[in-house]
Amino acid sequence: MPHAAERLKDKVCVVTGAASPIAEAVADRLTSEGATVVGVDQRQHGVGQYSRTADLTDEDQVRELFACIKNDLSRIDVLYNNTGLNDREDHSALDMPLPVWERVLAANLTTTFLCCKHAIPHMLNTDPPSGSVINTASFLAVMGAASSQMAYSVAKAGVLQLSRDLGVHLGRRGVRVNALVLGPIETPQLRALFENIGDDEIARRFMHYPMGRFGTLEEIAGSVAYLAGDDAGFITGAAFPLDGGITSAFTVPS
Repeated sequence: MPHAAERLKDKVCVVTGAASPIAEAVADRLTSEGATVVGVDQRQHGVGQYSRTADLTDEDQVRELFACIKNDLSRIDVLYNNTGLNDREDHSALDMPLPVWERVLAANLTTTFLCCKHAIPHMLNTDPPSGSVINTASFLAVMGAASSQMAYSVAKAGVLQLSRDLGVHLGRRGVRVNALVLGPIETPQLRALFENIGDDEIARRFMHYPMGRFGTLEEIAGSVAYLAGDDAGFITGAAFPLDGGITSAFTVPS
């Protein structure tokens, strides 16, 4: 196997939701390992050697996006689906407005579906067929939460199942599909949110985190780089945990 510094050499990696701290960290890591990164977001951004803008809920735009990337760069080897949305109006299904439900599912699940639908055929048309798709799910997809953002949790559960099904469906065709099951990752937005709730509440929440901390941008970037490369060649259809043990915890000592 190649050294980590070059294990993604000559691979074309598409990173969606590029105008976010997580995507920027992932793009930097993939680039450092030799990849050519195409950053995609609805907003203008400067992530990746090639920056593209597209509304990933619009199928025509998604189809054109991946066709242009394949035409310009000759191949697509890795797709990291990071596009998503948290909505303040997303709470209980009993009183959630339908437009909120539709908006959250579109941003978190439909975008992943459309990107898989239109990127994977280009991977299959490579000689030989090959590729790695890494989708972004959440620990909320695999456990119940009394205060859950229900549309978000349902969308991420859909991402998880889509990844399993595609991983099995494509298992003998050279393309691997996996989902990251993310716990809380320390972004500026999450840190600001926790700073507003006070030290006592922070301590109370960390009691339920076996590792007692957030995940880091470097840890998620390293996990994506691993799943993107040939070292993970026997991993597909997996729910890859990056949650500090949260989904394995029953009780946590104080």
